[in-house]
Amino acid sequence: MKGKPTLKQLMEATQLSRATIDRALNDRPGVHPRTRSAVAAALEQLSGRAPAMSTSPGSGSETREFSLIVQAGDAYTDEFTRCASAYEREGVRVKVVRCVGMSEADVAATIREEAKHAHGIGITCVNTDATASALRECMAAGKAVVTMITDVDADARHAYVGVNNRAAGQSAAFLIGRHLQAQAAPAVAVVVATFSYTCHEDREIGFRSLLRQRFPNVNLVEVIKGADSGAATFEATKRFLDTHGELAGIYNVAGGNEGLAAALREHGLVGRTLYVTHEVNRITEPLLRSEVIDYLLTQDMTLLIDTTVEHLSAACEARRAQAQAILPIRTYSKYSL
Repeated sequence: MKGKPTLKQLMEATQLSRATIDRALNDRPGVHPRTRSAVAAALEQLSGRAPAMSTSPGSGSETREFSLIVQAGDAYTDEFTRCASAYEREGVRVKVVRCVGMSEADVAATIREEAKHAHGIGITCVNTDATASALRECMAAGKAVVTMITDVDADARHAYVGVNNRAAGQSAAFLIGRHLQAQAAPAVAVVVATFSYTCHEDREIGFRSLLRQRFPNVNLVEVIKGADSGAATFEATKRFLDTHGELAGIYNVAGGNEGLAAALREHGLVGRTLYVTHEVNRITEPLLRSEVIDYLLTQDMTLLIDTTVEHLSAACEARRAQAQAILPIRTYSKYSL
């Protein structure tokens, strides 16, 4: 048994502040249940109490098979699939399972089905009772579970791999705030899909908090719900613009960028509304190059896959690994892509 982890180790593993960890450890009020779970999971892992994973789902195959389940929009899933298809690592086989447009019940069923033959599950999904319960079943059965880009409850996975999404939201706020800091009361909106994606919730929290702290002149006027689809984002944005009119900046934490761009074009706001969003893919890249989108925040997709595989392998081998692997945030304009 390893010694008791230090506060510094817990801070590195959870990306939480010293004060928050102290409140969680001492069972003080004002701590979100998800935060308590994250601290407890990190404490267990760093103390060396994590259970060993099964080394094979069947008869001892030397090649590990990892299923990478992606419940996201078409464009993101296409780019992830493209990168995964070119991924090679000795002794490992990865399989991408597309869950575009699936309900949470269907995603949960997919998790259970993939766990029958895979050594581990890497997953991008909503954080709901159905999906978290299915992932806990995987862990109880000795399967490795790693979340990618967006997290679930800490007791439903071994590790999270992706960017710090609050920092990503803060980065978007900094870009927009600096551009608009000379204006008296510029109007800015945020586009979300669903707060069941913790990455969307964290990005919006980071965006709001930095605007309040650094750029109080900026007026956040609306949260537009785009449902992660082009058509829904177009309709929601068009309704907002029909009512509100001029918009100085917009931050899309989700997908549906083809719809958002179309709505801005229809209202003559391309080049006038500062537009920041996430991910480089077949939709966003041409929009960035044509100056419809001003900035893209993203991560190295190959690094995401490689780090996920490394953490899945570590869990299978009961090797010590951090509960979070935070990847660098990349910021692109048309000149740096």
